[in-house]
Amino acid sequence: MRLNYRERQARMRQIAESAWQDIETLPESIRERADILPRMPIEIIACPLGKAVNHGGLLRIGEAFRVQMVTFAFENDRGNDFSGHRGAIRWQPYRWMSALDALDEAKDRQKVALTLSPDAVNFEDFEFKFPVSLVVGSEIDGIPPEVLERCDASVAIPMFGLMGSLNVATATAIVIQHLASQYAHANGFEPLRESSKSLLAVDD
Repeated sequence: MRLNYRERQARMRQIAESAWQDIETLPESIRERADILPRMPIEIIACPLGKAVNHGGLLRIGEAFRVQMVTFAFENDRGNDFSGHRGAIRWQPYRWMSALDALDEAKDRQKVALTLSPDAVNFEDFEFKFPVSLVVGSEIDGIPPEVLERCDASVAIPMFGLMGSLNVATATAIVIQHLASQYAHANGFEPLRESSKSLLAVDD
C-alpha cells in the first residue's frame, strides 16, 4: 500500500525511535565511551546539496564510521532535512559552515574532492593521507569551481552502468568506508560494537 507524505514522515519517526531504543540497550560503558574515545581523523565537507534529505544520510554515514566532523554548507533556502539519521544526530558532531571556510580551517589536512571531473582518479588508487577532508557536492551541481580550486586532488568512483553518477550520500559512503578501512587497519582503530569488532578480527 502506498503511503502519503504524512504517513511516510510518521513511519520515519518510528524508525528513528526504534534506532534510538537500540542504542539505549547497549551497555552504558559503550555509550559513555562513544563521547570520549578518539574519532577517525576524517571530515566530510558538504557543499550545498540541493536535496536536503541528504543531510540525514551524510550524518548517519559520519556516525557509522566515527568521523571527526560533518560540515554542512547552508542551502540556498537555508532549509535542512535530517530524515534518515536514525539517531546519529545525537552522537555525530556536525556544524554549519561554508565549504570555503571549512577548507580554510583545514590547513593541516589533505583536502580531496569526490567529483567526476576530468582530473579525477580512481579513489581506490589514490594515496589518502590522514587527517583528510572529503569534499562532496550535489548530484546535479557538483562541487563549485572555487571550492575545487582549494582541494589538493579529485577522486571518483568508476561506474559500470549507463548512469553517470550516484546519489551523494551513496557515493560518500563508498569512499568513507574505504578510508575507514585503511585507517583502522593501519592504526588499530576498533569499532564500538562487538559484532563489528568480530568482523575485523584476524586469525593468527
